Amino acid sequence: MGFFDDVNEVLDTADAEQEENPYLADPKKGLELIAKLLPDNQKKTSTDKIAGRLDYMLDNEILLTLKDLGKNTLALSRQLTRLSDKIMEYKKVRLLSGKSIVAIVGRFSAGKSGFINSLTTDSRIILPEDQNPTTSIPTYIVGGQKEVIQAYSGGRTINLDMDAMQAMTHRFFEEYKIGFSRFIGNLVIYTPNFPAKQRDRIIFLDTPGYNKADIDTRENMTDEYLAEQQVKAADFLILLVTVDDGIVDKDIDFIQRVAIENPVLVVVNKADRKTESDCRAIVEHGQQILKNRGVKIFGITAYSSHEGKEYFGKNLVAQFLDFAGQNAAGSHDVETELKNLTRSIDKDFDKAIESTGNRQHELGDSVYKAMDILAIKSLVHIYSRVCQKYGRLQGNKKRFKYLAEKIHRDFDDLMHLAEKV
Repeated sequence: MGFFDDVNEVLDTADAEQEENPYLADPKKGLELIAKLLPDNQKKTSTDKIAGRLDYMLDNEILLTLKDLGKNTLALSRQLTRLSDKIMEYKKVRLLSGKSIVAIVGRFSAGKSGFINSLTTDSRIILPEDQNPTTSIPTYIVGGQKEVIQAYSGGRTINLDMDAMQAMTHRFFEEYKIGFSRFIGNLVIYTPNFPAKQRDRIIFLDTPGYNKADIDTRENMTDEYLAEQQVKAADFLILLVTVDDGIVDKDIDFIQRVAIENPVLVVVNKADRKTESDCRAIVEHGQQILKNRGVKIFGITAYSSHEGKEYFGKNLVAQFLDFAGQNAAGSHDVETELKNLTRSIDKDFDKAIESTGNRQHELGDSVYKAMDILAIKSLVHIYSRVCQKYGRLQGNKKRFKYLAEKIHRDFDDLMHLAEKV
């Protein structure tokens, strides 16, 4: 699930909440909220066009120039994809820079929003936990001096109040037949209740569930894709599974697809529903499954969001957040990351060209010194292929340098325009 989490943890009664919430109680206010959030069908802004162009160059054109760099190509392609995902969130570049993004992922009803709420500094609920899958929206939770809620929709930033956010639940969907997740890219919640120790170091990302109703409809596959794309821009990952279901193949497949470099923390949530011996067995079984599948983990722990505590005397959640926070000091802003990556690729081209050139000279000498006609024919064939590769590398480097310069110019323009929005 994403924005609002556990259907089994509904707050008191639906009727009482609907009476209190003006967007649910008053159809006129509900329709005003819909009109406020719906895209206005305006043409794409200059910033949207530049961001789209940058995304295409990083995800497609740059990658085409890297095909002869060998084993580094896969790692570089992942870095480029992650960077382009960050740039597409250009309005939040300043918000995300210099902090570690900790994504909370899991299947629908794993209790992700409730888990985040349990980490706050008081009992006040930040994320509504009463949600229908139709309303799942990727949500950033950030430390702030005061509570501010913003929706990013169609190139616009829209301020919301708590009632509006609370209204975006399944009851709002049932009332007006509108699901906001199809046209709201992200929500950002600034809160003074963020864990004080990590306020300036990390950002939580609450993501849509990647299973929805476990039906492979076009809509559900789109939501899984949305969750996957959001997580690719994250630095750290917390996987939530329930004590009832444990870890399943779909969880592991998702983790392996998003390919987060840092080890993953696995939280077996809702541990208060089982005995301690059952929880221990579930944790040990999950640990063995993850080991067999080669998943690199920070650890696995039993946790109760309802009680706000870990079981068996462990403190892995706090340790993991400390780990993410400590590594935030080395997190570069997007501009620095972009410069470092293009500089690294440029060096890789130089090394590959030098290595291929040396190989070309060695083969040339071998052809000159060879006496056997069959050996000469074989060497000439290899020499020809190496020469072709050498030519491609030089051409690709020239193309890469042209694209890199264009990317840096476009990025500067994007940041300049975004600051005016």
